[in-house]
Amino acid sequence: MKRQAAPMNFNFKYHMLGRIWMALGILLFISIPIAIGVHYGVTPDWKVFGTSAVIIPFIINFISGIAEPIIYAPMLGTNSAYLAFLTGNLSNLKIPCVVKAHEIYPTENGSEEREIISTIAVATSTLVTVVIIAILVLCFAVSNLQSVVEKASWIMPAFSCVVYALFGSLGGKYVAKNPKLALIPTAIITVLSIILGVTKIGGSVGSAYLFVGIGICALFALFRYMREKRKIAADEEYKRLAGIGEEAETSEEVKVNSEKVSDNKVSEEVIVNSEEVVDNE
Repeated sequence: MKRQAAPMNFNFKYHMLGRIWMALGILLFISIPIAIGVHYGVTPDWKVFGTSAVIIPFIINFISGIAEPIIYAPMLGTNSAYLAFLTGNLSNLKIPCVVKAHEIYPTENGSEEREIISTIAVATSTLVTVVIIAILVLCFAVSNLQSVVEKASWIMPAFSCVVYALFGSLGGKYVAKNPKLALIPTAIITVLSIILGVTKIGGSVGSAYLFVGIGICALFALFRYMREKRKIAADEEYKRLAGIGEEAETSEEVKVNSEKVSDNKVSEEVIVNSEEVVDNE
């Protein structure tokens, strides 16, 4: 019996192409340092991989590598998710562009239109990034701009605040619209940031603090969702019981009215019979 091939739907096609390009991208990323090492005859110092300078960033990136697809994939969609994770810079570039694109052209969650908008936003931000980087590399190559930037004490610290500035500007209006929803997570994140900043426990983990805030907000949102779900269920149960009570009252009224009607009929029959008896007499 000849086996029939299952029809290739769009989602399967997108995932297949995305995995192929993702695998090719990973191979390209790995091949560059390998080619440089082979060409110059150098090998990595494997002892460095056992130090905290490598272990801590590895743990942070490992956790973010698990958290980012879960958090960002529903927002990005299939095509833009593969493109965004392949080109990188999600937190401080791709996600803000996608959020802004959805604000300009709102669509329904999970729809093809939303995925197309996300893909266009990610692709556009990637192309713009490539163009800007090419221009800056050209400027660094033909001028002393790099030394000027490195010597300016007020420029370099600003780069560590880019992610927070972007997410603060994007999330500020949502906080203003829903102050009660954002009050507790904002307070927890603020206290945690002060503690980590004063005690220097986190070191220089950069935007890793952002994922702590996202995790807290996600837990609080889940708590609020379950609370609202129970509230809605309680309201529906109350309405159901109220409807049963109204039906019972209606049936009781109908019963009482029917009894009154039957009593009236009996009394009318008695009156008619008594009148007939009188007439006969």
